[in-house]
Amino acid sequence: MKKIQEEVVIGIDLGGSAIRLSTVTKRGRIINPRRIGIAGRRYKDHILTSIIYNVLDIKSLENTRRNKVVAVGIGSPGIIDFSKGTIISSPNFPDWKDVPLRSLLERSLDLPVTLENDANAAAFGEKWKGAGRGVNSLICMTMGTGIGGGIILNGNIWHGAHGMGGEVGHMTVNPEGPLCNCGNNGCLEAYSSATGMVRSAVESINGGKRTILIKLSGGDNNKITAKMIHEAALQGDSVSINILTEAGKYLGIAIASLMHILNPEMIVLTGAVTGAWDFFMPAAKKEVEKRAYKAMVEKTKIVPGMLIDSAGIVGAAGLAMKQLGLLKL
Repeated sequence: MKKIQEEVVIGIDLGGSAIRLSTVTKRGRIINPRRIGIAGRRYKDHILTSIIYNVLDIKSLENTRRNKVVAVGIGSPGIIDFSKGTIISSPNFPDWKDVPLRSLLERSLDLPVTLENDANAAAFGEKWKGAGRGVNSLICMTMGTGIGGGIILNGNIWHGAHGMGGEVGHMTVNPEGPLCNCGNNGCLEAYSSATGMVRSAVESINGGKRTILIKLSGGDNNKITAKMIHEAALQGDSVSINILTEAGKYLGIAIASLMHILNPEMIVLTGAVTGAWDFFMPAAKKEVEKRAYKAMVEKTKIVPGMLIDSAGIVGAAGLAMKQLGLLKL
């Protein structure tokens, strides 16, 4: 019988455009991360099949390395019933209604599964192995396709009374603002997410503004991305710079409110959108300084995440380890 070299966990970050997963060691090191694109295929059966296939494949691979996979941790967008391990709904996945994700995966994988909101998982990842090490109270804002939030108070994730806490992307920052996917007007997500910035770009083009985004997208508005907006800004495109500045402004309004309500030690910004930090952050900090108590501004650190694309994976795995008693912070 082969001697087990190490017990490991598979961490999964279920995003709006891709599934990211990897083996994670007890020290928080990720091994051979994978990315499976799901844009245009965000349906329950396809996503479940992809998760199960890849987890079983990784499990087999780790077995050849004499590592034993002891659990799976998954961070998923949406509203979750944590007691049942059920995703009640998710704005990124239209056919996900009352999906018993935890039990479905446990039966298929023959492994214990820990289910957490994706932004909460990212927050825990940054606390455990990222920018928030040694910090007991922080807010992690995940800025990608949408905007999620994970809140850690006194070392523990804050779920709220009904598991819906931390939805910072749906704070109203402008009552007269554009319609958000959640049905509200003027949410932070409608301005400062990748989706919100693309909406702003399309509106500018349709309004007749001159921008190199038209050239970069080949004249097809459907091909405009947040990354393209950042590239255009780097080339001095005024429309793109204004979009990123506006995104920063509304982000700053939201951060100031969060600081007043929760008074965290740190706010960590993660996700693909943070690649444009130098464009949106000056405007964000300007709003924070204008709106928040001076003492809060001086004491609250606003920092980029350190784990880049792996915060959700590391955090989901860490929470699974914590539940099994393999991790203590």
